[in-house]
Amino acid sequence: MATENSDQSSTSVTEIAKNGDIILVVGPHKKKIQVCSTVLKNASKYFNAMFGPHFAEGQDLHGDSPKGIPMPDDDANALEILLNIFHLRNDDVPETLGPTEVLDVAVAADKFDCIVAIKHAIRLWLNPGEFQDIVELGHLMAAAYRLDNARAFSEITLAMILLHKDSYLPLADEDIGLLEIVPWKVICFLEERRSRMRVELQQILLDGERGAGTDDDRRCSCSWSSRHSSAYMELLRTKRSGPLQTLDTTISEVLEKLENMDDPTISREWDPCDYRWHTDPKFKRMRNWRLNDFKKSKGLCIDCVRSSTVAARQICRIEH
Repeated sequence: MATENSDQSSTSVTEIAKNGDIILVVGPHKKKIQVCSTVLKNASKYFNAMFGPHFAEGQDLHGDSPKGIPMPDDDANALEILLNIFHLRNDDVPETLGPTEVLDVAVAADKFDCIVAIKHAIRLWLNPGEFQDIVELGHLMAAAYRLDNARAFSEITLAMILLHKDSYLPLADEDIGLLEIVPWKVICFLEERRSRMRVELQQILLDGERGAGTDDDRRCSCSWSSRHSSAYMELLRTKRSGPLQTLDTTISEVLEKLENMDDPTISREWDPCDYRWHTDPKFKRMRNWRLNDFKKSKGLCIDCVRSSTVAARQICRIEH
């Protein structure tokens, strides 16, 4: 770790700590950021070692003559965000970041061993709410994985499952670089979970056929259940809600369609018999009850992804 004398006249200096005793010279464009070494040491184990008594960077630090510290290989924007958080410069901490910026901050936080110090700030940036593009969500997922944020990882991967209908292979593109952070098996887990959730939705639909009961009593002469079941299956065909028709639709869109689907209607030519146990079918009510339970589904478990084996005693931070 080498040091160099700062030349504040050559370029402007971003003063995060006005009386700071060091100036970090960051990135290929040598952005200069004045900060306080004591604050950095408290927030980061990396900086605590760098500015400790065993390295040259930690010697002769004075606020009236700040020492320049070259950091040519680091991302200036990501590091500046971290430094503003460390120094409680909340007005200069962005409320929103793009997914690639969030990942840059996560990589920097991991490198400088300061994840705890940015715990609350990063929670807002890891919210997948407004993003639907699979690559953007992939960057957020990688950031959550790098930060070991179990809840955010589950929420982001759930969004990737619900909002994406095509292949997950774009996440493996070398130009994106996500697989340098997350393991390959994440793609397999995403596809596996999405397939299972599609099957669960289809099972809910098929089970709805029994919403009018079954014709198992000899006292029914009007085929009450059969007629309602036939009308229900015809409704599914009309709404194109079969297995093949929903493959080209996101799970989120299928879910919305099912929640808004009305009960089937029976032909007027049919007259029900007077069997006492005939009651109005509750197709929609029963379906929505099952769908509400379905909507409690979780995304991937980061602890299971990190585990190399499926252990019976695996301790997971997210219940699933």
